[in-house]
Parts: sequence; structure tokens; C-alpha cells
Amino acid sequence: MQLARPVTSKREEEVTPIDGVVALGLLFGSAVLGGFLAKSLRMPPLLGMLLAGMAVGNMPGDPLQGLPDGWSLILRLVALTVILLRAGLGLDLNALVDLRGSLVRLAFLPNLSEALTVAVVARLVLGLPAVWGLLLGFVVAAVSPAVVVPSLLDLQDRGFGVEKGIPTMVLAAATFDDVLSITGFGVALSLVFADQGAATLTESLVRAPLELALGLGSGILAGSLCAAAVRAPAWFRFAALSGLGLVAVLGGWAIGFAGGGSLAAMTMGAVSARGWRGSTFDVALQLSRVWAVAQPILFGLIGAAVALKAVEPSYIEGGLIILAIGLAVRFGVTYLSASARHFNPRERLFVALAWIPKATVQAAIGALALDLARQNNAGPQAEVYGTQILTIAVLAIITTAPVGALAIAWSGPRWLNRQSDPS
Repeated sequence: MQLARPVTSKREEEVTPIDGVVALGLLFGSAVLGGFLAKSLRMPPLLGMLLAGMAVGNMPGDPLQGLPDGWSLILRLVALTVILLRAGLGLDLNALVDLRGSLVRLAFLPNLSEALTVAVVARLVLGLPAVWGLLLGFVVAAVSPAVVVPSLLDLQDRGFGVEKGIPTMVLAAATFDDVLSITGFGVALSLVFADQGAATLTESLVRAPLELALGLGSGILAGSLCAAAVRAPAWFRFAALSGLGLVAVLGGWAIGFAGGGSLAAMTMGAVSARGWRGSTFDVALQLSRVWAVAQPILFGLIGAAVALKAVEPSYIEGGLIILAIGLAVRFGVTYLSASARHFNPRERLFVALAWIPKATVQAAIGALALDLARQNNAGPQAEVYGTQILTIAVLAIITTAPVGALAIAWSGPRWLNRQSDPS
């Protein structure tokens, strides 16, 4: 499963490494400038980086054509690894135990409710068959860890919601949400292309428990190895954690277990932090320094992956209706799912807003149905359905990633109680 732009890819043999470096430099510089401008306007820097990447990626002449897809994939996964490890180091395992009921509900109910709602509405609005509707539903339903995780970490670092474990709960649930979406997408894809090379239904159905088990198991094992090095210098622990995190995330994508790899990275961060106890600061500081460089690369590349030329104008109105109804249902179910006894209404509203942004998964799998339809000569009708799914996936990124990032940044300091000393 490739994380690539949802448009026809350039041929990598036509570009040189110098072309790639120049394109990456242009994208990085644009994202840094976008982040600076957004911050000066008191908006989340990631929003400016995302929009800058989108602008550069859709400029006439495609100035990023020299950036190979393979580079884009690896850079995004490296940046995602850094933010997942940071999230893991910041998880409060005791709070997760206390909030386990809300965590389980939040990890599964909003995703499933939105996926099913989108499938039904897509049938009514666009006439998508039931299985194609489910395919669209699971593409749309995935929350974006690339947007949610740094936004929640920023609030956590400032002490907002820490006392009640709200950032920890949302961060942990995000990885489970993605595993569920990717698994559901695989099941629907196996039904649509059962005779055309897709995974079998049985393989797709066992994917979720296997991916969860592998992700948690490998994360606990790797984290335990890192925790055993509690007396080692900070640079060694940083190198060990980063190296194992990269193996988990890159390996997960290589074998088609993207969600499991992300879950493993966050889990090993949490287990390592528990073993290191009071000596995580130096490692977290080094990861934050790496993140300062990785952040504009990640959001610039995600923005560049939003190819506006892939948006079919005739499907925009119907796509927006589908997204709006699906998000409304997700918002309501999320509010009800975050029903821990000590959460007040504003805190539950915040969790519902934090569950809006979509970007990473939609950029990764939005074009796969259309690609398979074309590769397997599934017919013009299948290509129409694939185009509709791609269009709505792009619309989901454009509409929810900026709105979600702004909503989290605005509501967090206003609706969450602040702990005076989060450390």
C-alpha cells in the first residue's frame, strides 16, 4: 500500500538525485515560510505548512516533478515515526488504564459510524453500490495522526487536559482508528476486486486482530529493549528508540501493516518512557529537535499530495454533502464515546473536534481503487466509482485538515483545564 500522490506519477528514471534535492529544498523552504506566516497570524504552524505544500504541489509546471515518489514516501514515514515516538514518550499509561472504557469506544465507534453513514449517503447521493460505498466510507473515516498527534502534543506540553488524561486518550485512540480504517478498506477492496488480484476476504478479515497483536507485541518488545538501557547515555537511548521506531513504521508499510507499524512505534515510546521513568527528558528533547526539521517536510509533502487536478468538478457538491453528514455523525458519536464520568461537556466537545482532521490515510489510499480498476480493466463504471472515491478523499483533506487543526488549537486552551506544572 503506497503513500503517494493521487495522480499519475512521474517516472523516477527521468529525474536525477539533484532534481530531487532541489524539489525537496523548494518544498521545505515553502513549508517553513508557510509555518512562519501562520504563526505570525496566530494560527497553527502546521496549517501554513500544509497550505504551502498544497500551493507548491499544484503550481503550473509541477515544480516538484523532480521529487521521486520513493523519496516522498520515506520522508513522510520518517517524520511520522518521530511524531509517534514523541507521542509514545508522552503517554500516561496510568491515565490510559483509568480511561480504558472511553479509549475503546473512541477507537472504534466514531470510525465505524462514519464509515457506515458515508456508505449509506453515498448510495443515496451518488448511487454508489453498497460495497463501493463501504470502500469510500473507510477511506474517509480515518483520522489523521499527522495532524492530531502534533496538535495534541502541543496542548499536552502546555499542560492543557493533562490532569484528566485527555491528550493521552486521544493520542492512543488515533492509532487504533487508523488500523480499523485500513482493515475495513482492505475488506471492502477484497469484495470489489475479488477476482482481480485483491486480498481474499478471509485474509482481510483476520488483518485487524493480527495487525493489533503484531503492533502491540513488537512495540512492547522493542520498548522493553530500550527500557533495559536506562543507564545508557541519552544519545544511545535516542538512537536505539529512533532506529527501532523506523524499523517498525517502515517495515509495517513494506508488508502492508501500516497501522500496526504506527501502533508499534507509539507503544515502544510509552514502554521505554515507563522503564526510563525520570530520565526521558533528554531523549524527548532530541526528538523535538528532529521534529523541528521533520514537521515542515511532513506537512509540506501531505499538502503536495493533494492534487487539485484529481478533483472531478461534477462530484464536488455530492462529495461535500457526504462529508458533511458523515462528519456530523462522527462528531455526535465521538461526543457520546468520550463519556468518562469526570469529563465535562466542553471537554467532550473538544475530543469530538479533535477527531475531525483527515489527511495521511486519505492521501495514501484515496487513489488505490481507481488504480486497481484501471490496472485490471474493470470497466468504465468501476473507473467512475474510483474517480468519485478519489475526489471525495481529496475533498476530505482540503476541508477537514485545516478546519480540524484550527479547531484543536482554538478550543484546547479554552475548554481544557490547564495543569500548572505538566512535568
